[in-house]
Amino acid sequence: MKKMILVFSLCFFMGNILLAASKDPVAVMFQVNGKVEYTKNGRKWKKVRHSKFLFAGYQIRTGDSSTAKITIQKSGKNLKLEPSSHFEVTKNGLQTRKGKLSVRESSGKLATGIMKRFTKSQTYTTVRRSRDNQDRAVIDTARKIKVSSSYPYLVWENPGKQYSFELKIGDRTQQVPATSDMTIRIRINPFAGTQPLHINALENGRVIASLQPYRSKGQIKDHTLTWIDNAANIGIQAEVEDIKRVYGENDFMLGSLFERQQMWVAAMDSYQAYLDNNPDEIEMTPYLFRVYKKLKLERKYKLALLEWQQAMKE
Repeated sequence: MKKMILVFSLCFFMGNILLAASKDPVAVMFQVNGKVEYTKNGRKWKKVRHSKFLFAGYQIRTGDSSTAKITIQKSGKNLKLEPSSHFEVTKNGLQTRKGKLSVRESSGKLATGIMKRFTKSQTYTTVRRSRDNQDRAVIDTARKIKVSSSYPYLVWENPGKQYSFELKIGDRTQQVPATSDMTIRIRINPFAGTQPLHINALENGRVIASLQPYRSKGQIKDHTLTWIDNAANIGIQAEVEDIKRVYGENDFMLGSLFERQQMWVAAMDSYQAYLDNNPDEIEMTPYLFRVYKKLKLERKYKLALLEWQQAMKE
């Protein structure tokens, strides 16, 4: 009997692992023309109006004279859904139930690289136990952050409404007033190249906490902030336009692009904008959690995670 219970428990545990592993998108659908619908459960069908991420278990159907394109996450291949067709999304791609599916050219390197970042989202859906530092202020953020004239913001978690801040970028110092907001968000003025980043939390003019250096490969290093110059920024904007041309106004695809560039705040803003405008895309929320963790926005992350867990139960 004990052996049977052990086997059952092991199967249940493995089932949960497999379920977690299946929560990354299989594909993204785009360039939707006509009546294209999807269902998560095989019962309630919803119209696709713009680009849409697809997960294993979804079904898609196209009406008469209706088409759409799909990029497969693993292979980067582009597929075209022909009119009057019905497909099931599997973990490996699409399975045809009715109609035709034609293979188009492969996606470009940019789109393929962006899609391949949509993996391991379940890593960010469990809060690990940690000691809360409620008895003292703590300042932290991503180790390397890039900003530009198009995306000039820096953020960090606010340790308390009683604190003001001193932001130092290289030899420049900027005073930041106290606020009750959970997150401090500052627009950065242009500077040259990569500079060391220092942040002090002040109470009554006295330094209470500071952004601490970190250890990497046996060396102690400062956090850094990089201002992307005009030439590089033009290149990034060109990539943004390429994504928009193919996938439309898909802020989630842009968020992945910004992650690749270490533009963490721009990535966070893009993911958040997409989820705000597409509440039905709740499965994609863990990628926003990933950026929260990168920026050390722990309280924002934990609150958002609790909301997401509750929504996933409904």
